[in-house]
Parts: sequence; structure tokens; C-alpha cells
Amino acid sequence: MSHSLWRVAGCVLAVASLAGCSTVSQKWSQWRGTSSTSAAAQQPGVLQPSTETGRWQGVYSYEADSGRFLDCKTGQIVPVLMEGDNALLENAYMASRNGPNTAMLASVDGRIVERPSADPVMAQQGKKELALRVERFVSLSSATSCAGDKAKNLGVPVPVAAAAAAGQGGAKPAAAEQASVSLDNTYWKLLTLNGKAVPRLDKEAHIILQQQGRLVGSGGCNRLMGSWKQDGQQLQFGQVAGTRMACKGAASSTESAMLKMLGQVASWRIHGEQLELLDAKGKLLAQLQAVALR
Repeated sequence: MSHSLWRVAGCVLAVASLAGCSTVSQKWSQWRGTSSTSAAAQQPGVLQPSTETGRWQGVYSYEADSGRFLDCKTGQIVPVLMEGDNALLENAYMASRNGPNTAMLASVDGRIVERPSADPVMAQQGKKELALRVERFVSLSSATSCAGDKAKNLGVPVPVAAAAAAGQGGAKPAAAEQASVSLDNTYWKLLTLNGKAVPRLDKEAHIILQQQGRLVGSGGCNRLMGSWKQDGQQLQFGQVAGTRMACKGAASSTESAMLKMLGQVASWRIHGEQLELLDAKGKLLAQLQAVALR
């Protein structure tokens, strides 16, 4: 009988020891910054690495030669990787910001990835950090904080121009956002052309689609005039001409490419405050940002 009791006691001690080891291992893993996915998943409102591309909304800012992104859903700040569609986001921000420390509400399709810490010492210790990889730049808003002032609580400027969009950040399937501006009577600043960011020019390349089907704008050098007509999501531009001032360098090439692009447009769509122009096959030709009329 005594031998049986000793066996039971031994088993109890062994089970307790295993549980203790598991707890110590978990604590050590958390301290090292490599806690298991299942343990981390039990913490709500915490960013985790994602394998699938989703829609993210947050406050974008640019400091010390790199971008950072405050996720509206969790309030966490992560660096933005300098790859993927980051160049379009960065160029759109540089062209639209009001000053060097401006923060702007951005929507992107992308993934949260894990990478070695940017701190060399911590990287040598095996520490990792999360970062945002932008797969597709969607829109950049004049609002400067998330709904609920999460940005304000973390020291990011509060809205100065427009109300922040509803806080629907976090990973979710890519979908068209509800348009917050109209196609006509809006100053549309050209951001990208044939997949490339538009360079900074002395004159902004833009178009305004006025009523009665009249188009006015600038190609970055000359004033533009023409016509347009819309039928639902279909859009067509008539002959667009410009003044004949001589243009050089980037202004000349941008204007020529812009005029050619307008002749290829067959449809349009608006995401938030960004207009996308597409050809007859649905290929993206250009992205334009809504700017308050001057």
C-alpha cells in the first residue's frame, strides 16, 4: 500500500514540475520577445504578423528619413518598410503635407511583418519588431488623427482640416471605401502616372472637372482645357489641349504623359479622397488626390 502511495505522489510531483517548466518557458519566451502565437492571440487589440494582405487605416507621419504608421484599431505605432508601394505613399505625403511634422490619415492594403529590431544591440540579442509592408497605397486624407483621438493620446497632432474617418482600421479584406468627395468640381492633384510617383514640379499637375462637361487644369507647365463626359462608372475625356509655353525636363515629360493618359481613360473610381483613372481593360492609369479648391 505504501509503495502505491509513493507512486501516486511521484506522479503528482512530475506533473507539477512539467507545469512549472511550461510556465517558466512561457515567461522566458515573453521576456525574449518571442512568445508563442497562441499566447499572443489571447491578447485583444495587439498587432500580430499577418500572412494575408488586408486593409489598414492609420495615421502616417515621416520622421528621420522613414515613415511610421499609427494603427487606428490598436493605437500601436510601427515603422513602414521601404519596399512595396511605400514610395507612392511617401511621395503622396510629401506632396500634400502642410509642414515637416504633419501627420495624415492614410489607408493602405498591406501586411504586418516581423523583422529584426532596428536597434543593433537588441538585434544581436535576437529581439524582433513589427513593421508595416505597404502592398498598395489606397488614399491619403487631410484628416490628421483616427476616430477616438488615439493619435492625440500618443502625441500625434489632432485634426486641423477635416473630421477623421470612422475607425475601421486593422486587417480586413480590401474593398472600395465610400467616396467622401465628388468627381466633379473637385481639384484633383496628380499623384501617380503609369505606376510611378509624379515628381515635384513648379506647378501642380491637376485637373478640375467642371459642370457642363468642361475640364480645366495644368499639366505641370501649361494650362489644360478640354471636355469630359460621365455615364455611371464610365468616363471619357474629349480633346484636351494646353497653352504652348515651352516646358523642360520633368515638367515636359510629365505633361506629355498626362495628356496621353487622359486619352486612354475609360472608367473611374474613388476611394476616400483619392480618384483612380482606369483604361478599358481596368488597368490603373493614374491616381489623383482631392485638394480643397483655391
